[in-house]
Amino acid sequence: MTTYKVLIFDSGNNSLTYVKDLLRNYGYEVIQKPVEHICKETILKEMPHVILTNCFSDEGYKSGLCDILKDDYYIKKIPVIALFNTLDTEDKKKLISMGIDDYICYPFEKIDLIFKIQNQAKLMGLQKQLAMSQKALEENLQIIKKQKRELERDLNLAAKIQEALIPKSFGDIPNCLFNYTFQPSGRVGGDIFDVFMLDDDNVGIYMLDVMGHGVASSMLAVILSETLILDVGRGSPLKRKINEPPYYEIVTPLEVVNYLNERFPFGRYSHYFTIFYMVLNVRTGVMKYVRAGHPAPLLVKGTGEITELDAYGTPVGFEFNERHEEKTICLDSGDHLIIYTDGLMEIKDEKGKPIELDGVVDCIKKETDSVNSNLIMGLNKLIRAQSDFKDDLSIIEMRWTKNNQN
Repeated sequence: MTTYKVLIFDSGNNSLTYVKDLLRNYGYEVIQKPVEHICKETILKEMPHVILTNCFSDEGYKSGLCDILKDDYYIKKIPVIALFNTLDTEDKKKLISMGIDDYICYPFEKIDLIFKIQNQAKLMGLQKQLAMSQKALEENLQIIKKQKRELERDLNLAAKIQEALIPKSFGDIPNCLFNYTFQPSGRVGGDIFDVFMLDDDNVGIYMLDVMGHGVASSMLAVILSETLILDVGRGSPLKRKINEPPYYEIVTPLEVVNYLNERFPFGRYSHYFTIFYMVLNVRTGVMKYVRAGHPAPLLVKGTGEITELDAYGTPVGFEFNERHEEKTICLDSGDHLIIYTDGLMEIKDEKGKPIELDGVVDCIKKETDSVNSNLIMGLNKLIRAQSDFKDDLSIIEMRWTKNNQN
């Protein structure tokens, strides 16, 4: 039970001693001071729930008390009850102007005085609790703001690390020309891609997209980037050692995806990802690929015909009975292959609507007669016109040209 404190300022001769005794009998903590002791220091030292006074016949005292009540931030929150012998309309006006909270006139019933003090004390107690809660809330908000700044700094650093994994160029790949676009969303995401020579005749290309945003998705993307390396000595899933010349063999796309599916189950990481992985013989144009839940790449023929490289496959991490499907195609000289993540579908056209697959195809068709063979030029124009990206966006365009001297 809360013990309320009442500070009594007595105008003289301890005339309110009986009130003090009355309040103590009701369980209040009561401190009685003569009028001469009224000052900020006294009030702030005691910090009562209620101030009770009967000294309003003295105009000088009224003025002094008024100054104290109105000038100090903490004191003006303490309710004041005035006791009067008589009370007329002018006195009421003065009370209102001074900020007095309540009054009671002689003679009064004890229960009336207790009721008024109790209400004001409860109100003061609630105000104190509210002030403490507000202070605690402000402190918590400051902590949250600090944590938010630290989190944003960490996320920005994680985004930079992730972006650093995106190759700046693909090097010299025989018979292949590349254009690519990577547009981060500004948040930590999960797009990763790479192009690399597996040996003198074969190039490997992968593009993957870890679902979701945040540090967990980014960390998994970094782990996947480190997993899909060409270091045979470290157990690369892309090439393995054999005992006969050339003492290595290229792992098929289907085997790579099956390995990833076992290595990164959803139950362990609570994340899944899509991936397109292909192996292209740069001399012959024969290409093998697997599409594990990833958007189907677009094959643009020299005639301008555009088809999707479809093949059945669920995202990596889901343990379904159905196996992924590996397909083989043979590129003709001049064919283009466009690989992308689903963030491309979310960019908007001139009317502000997502372009979706039909819009992507239309943009590519408009560039098929381009002499510079950059079929993603129109898409890049739309991307540069965007101001906000909800998801990372990645595109690789590859053009294969048959070199009869190979």
